[in-house]
Amino acid sequence: MQTKRRRVFGRAPERQTGVTMTELMIVVAIAGILAAITAPSFSSFINNTRLSTTMTQLSSDLNRARVDAIKRNSWMLICVRNAAGTNCGTGTDWKNGWLVCHASTSTATACDVATVADPNPIINQHQAINTKLTLIGSAALIRFNPNGTQGTGAAATLTLCCKSNSASTTSIASIAGTGNISIQ
Repeated sequence: MQTKRRRVFGRAPERQTGVTMTELMIVVAIAGILAAITAPSFSSFINNTRLSTTMTQLSSDLNRARVDAIKRNSWMLICVRNAAGTNCGTGTDWKNGWLVCHASTSTATACDVATVADPNPIINQHQAINTKLTLIGSAALIRFNPNGTQGTGAAATLTLCCKSNSASTTSIASIAGTGNISIQ
């Protein structure tokens, strides 16, 4: 015997899809717990990145000043920026940034003035460092002699510190009398 199939015209009832309020609250709670766990380590990561980036820039500028002193057979300074950012400042707090510039003599404490022969005595300017960082030097300037040695032959240091809520991280740039630059 043969049975007839009936066709039903119209729509079959659809199954409803979605997320219940309970499921949504569970997901939000898990996300909150994960955020609370990762936030301190992420903050530490950001602070360490700031410290590393600033020390890399400082190291690069120190090396550039030394190489330019040798290449140009003249004195080069890397010094604290004054408040206006136009020349070397005083003091050992380098938070306003630093300058890399030409110096006309071995006793100069400021960048050379622009002339027709040298219209740009300031080679590089670094802006103020992040407020979470401190940079303290053993002096307001570091001088590289034409032979690449440092100043009067005495060692100089620049200490970069990152203060965060949990810990304090430090990086030190040491410039030996020979002009050798090491980062610790």
